[in-house]
Formats: sequence, structure tokens, C-alpha cells
Amino acid sequence: MAKQNATPYMISRRNFLKGAGILGLGVFGVASLSGCAPDSSSATGGSDSGKTVSVLTYNGNPPYCSLDKEGNLVGYDVDVLKAVDERLDDYSFDIDSMDFTAMITACESGSAELVSCQLVPSEERKEKFIFCEEPFCLSPMVFAVRDPNIKTLDDMAGLTTLSNPINYEYGMIENYNEKYPDKAIELKTTSDITMADAFKMVASGQVDSYSCYDGSFDAVNDEAGTGLYKTNVVLCESTYFMFNKEQTELRDAVDKVLKEMKGDGSLGKLAEQDLGVDVFTAYADVLSDNELMND
Repeated sequence: MAKQNATPYMISRRNFLKGAGILGLGVFGVASLSGCAPDSSSATGGSDSGKTVSVLTYNGNPPYCSLDKEGNLVGYDVDVLKAVDERLDDYSFDIDSMDFTAMITACESGSAELVSCQLVPSEERKEKFIFCEEPFCLSPMVFAVRDPNIKTLDDMAGLTTLSNPINYEYGMIENYNEKYPDKAIELKTTSDITMADAFKMVASGQVDSYSCYDGSFDAVNDEAGTGLYKTNVVLCESTYFMFNKEQTELRDAVDKVLKEMKGDGSLGKLAEQDLGVDVFTAYADVLSDNELMND
């Protein structure tokens, strides 16, 4: 097994970008963070034959990818990668971890063929990378609101919501408004604001709502002391494995396996194991970015 480093990065990439960090960086942009030195934490997949594929993830984003007490890479992304590796005869995954920005750079340069960190296929990224057709995860989203009676997208009609135009979520809501003009949500633009400050703007009445990941709501609401409520899960972001542009054959092979795993239920079982819920069945009826962004 490859050498593993027992010292994790302490800040979750998702929490950095969506919570404590500046939203102007954008969840889909390559954040302009200072690149740290590569981490040597790694985990081999199940295959021991075939072409070796350099796979990178970020080890500070639990429950998706992080280090356990022994310094082993663990989490949903890692388990899915290992399961895909088990089913691929022509490839063998060498899974390692790196600072988020360095990971993206490595994939662009070709020193890594595949990266995974709950990534969305933004227009900016699609210019530089290729993605599977099949998402390997769904991220449930809610709106932070002052009124506990606001639960659905229908309830959100005519209300204002705060979002940065460079964020993926802004595009989702914009497309939602185009698709459902009679239920449109008024977008109020912002930049350079933390998630906690966005919650405070909702609490003060400057704006009616703010979209966020369901799993982030409680921590930020407590941190900001805003006493807000959250809607039901009303939107889902689909997240994908991302590849160097030259790796079309690898991408197609991984995509085929993911579709098999989705069909036989094994992908949902891994989600239930690592995330506490089979996201593919639990959110099957929730409006997704695939429906909004690909029409």
C-alpha cells in the first residue's frame, strides 16, 4: 500500500468555500488559494492489474474524503473510487490526496488522470476537463429563511434570495426562473461574503433567503446565532468525477461502471453507509441541476 500521511488538512474544502470562506471564490471555479505541497496520504483500490491511474482527492472534506485516525483515506468518494476500481479490469487506481487547488492543477497538467472532491461540471471547468455522464453523488440543498412556514419552491415564489453570479447555484436558480416564470425567485447578487454573513442578512430582513447545502445549515445557523429555519430539500446538485481532457477512454470506462453501480443499487448502498442516506432514492423526486442546467 502506498505511503500514508497521518496529518490531515484541517479545513473542509466545501466548508471553506461555502462557510468560512469568501463566496466570491465560487463553488465551481478553481479557487485562487495558495497551493500547498502535495500530501502523501494514499489508498490503493481493489485492482492489482491493468494500467495504473493516478487518482487524486482532497483529504479535508468529511464524510466524502478525509483521513481516519490511522492516516488512511476514507469517505464516500474514496469508497466509490475503490468500488469502481474493483470492477475495472484494464485499470488500477492509485488513490492519493492533495490540497484542493494543487489537485485541480495536477489534473489539468496530466500528472493526475482523475480527481474527485464533490465537483460540479461548471462551464469554466468544462473548458479544461471532461466529466462522466453519470453523477456519483447528489448534494441536497435547502434555503435558509426567517419564516418556518416556507417549505417548498412554490412557497419561495416572489421571494428574494442572495447569491453570487459566479456560483453554480446562481445558475441553477436563474434557470429555474426561466423554466418556471410564474414561480420565479428574485435573485439578489452578492460577492465577497461569508455564509454566516449571508445568514445574518436573511435574519435582518435584507433578503428573504439564502441557498445552502442541507448538511451545512445547522452549523452555520448556530455559529451565526441567527435562529433561521430551513426549507425542505428543494434542489439537488449532481457531483461527478473529473478527468484530464486526454482521458476519454478512462472516462468512458468509469462512466460505464458507475451506471452499472447505479442500476444494481450498490452506489446507493455506499451512500447509505457513508452519508447516512441513499441519496439516489431519497432525493429521486427533488428537482436537480441536471433538469435545470441541461435543458
